[in-house]
Amino acid sequence: MRVGRTIVVAMVAAARAAITMVLALGFWAAAPVVLGWSPTTVMTASMTPAIDAGDVVVAKPADRTQMVPGRVLLARDPDWPDRLRLHRLVEVTDDGSFITKGDANPSADTSPLHPDAALGIGVLRVPWVGLPIVWLRTGEIAPLAATAVGFLLCLSIALRRGEDEEGDDNAPPPVTTTAGDTPAVPTTRRARRAAGIVAAVALTSGLAATPAWAALGEDTWAFARVDAGRVTAPWAIACANNGNSGAVISWTYDGWQPRSFDLLVDGEVVAQNLSPSTRSTRVPTDRYYALLSSYRVTVRVNVAERWSAESSESVAIGGRLFILGRPYCR
Repeated sequence: MRVGRTIVVAMVAAARAAITMVLALGFWAAAPVVLGWSPTTVMTASMTPAIDAGDVVVAKPADRTQMVPGRVLLARDPDWPDRLRLHRLVEVTDDGSFITKGDANPSADTSPLHPDAALGIGVLRVPWVGLPIVWLRTGEIAPLAATAVGFLLCLSIALRRGEDEEGDDNAPPPVTTTAGDTPAVPTTRRARRAAGIVAAVALTSGLAATPAWAALGEDTWAFARVDAGRVTAPWAIACANNGNSGAVISWTYDGWQPRSFDLLVDGEVVAQNLSPSTRSTRVPTDRYYALLSSYRVTVRVNVAERWSAESSESVAIGGRLFILGRPYCR
């Protein structure tokens, strides 16, 4: 087998694998419609890095006994009549209303949900399938066009026979016509296959085009068993005095790979962009710490580009009179 033919065969195999993966993801996103379940495209990245905008989430109808704290609800959003909300149920009030919250959001949603607004519970996440829908709705033409061109290129390569450019020696001779004949234009098998693949992808996009602005959580299943998670805050916050260096804050963290850490004193950032491997740092001395006052120190982890979590634990520091208010553990 010549090198050129080997490259062609490899390209055809890779393109067919890519098309097969797209169709498989599309199948899992669209097939639940037959069961009466609702696929929706997540429009916001409120669970990055576990859940990204462009994932398709499938919700199945459920009765109120299944809508318990910890489950993910798909519901009509009372704040936005034209939108759906896909958030975790965190509390059922005395009057039966649902309090929901995105896992990465700092607080619960401002508007509770009436039980009748709930459409179902999230049971399946299919990654990436809805990205073209997100790009279309947000006006991001460049990635949308690049994806379309890439898909069509893969499709054209995948429909090749995998032979070299000289063709098959056993192939039948081409059909010739005389000057007076009108050549027929048959519908080839490749054209039918291409039309079928494009139709399948278009159908999948249509079935999954309903958008939802929300986050998923750890009780939601995902395609290929990719589970969601939550941004874990630092814990075991401790303070130790280190001679003339003052207060040294330490912490423990075992969540998602962090981007950086911040140190806060009474909610004000006093040290930021600490290394992801840092687990202790000295409280900076560039501000005054009064002798008789107490200051609350917390640690915040930053994950990905937009999400963070601040420790619920804190330690107290104060100043010393004879060293101009240098921070020390109280």
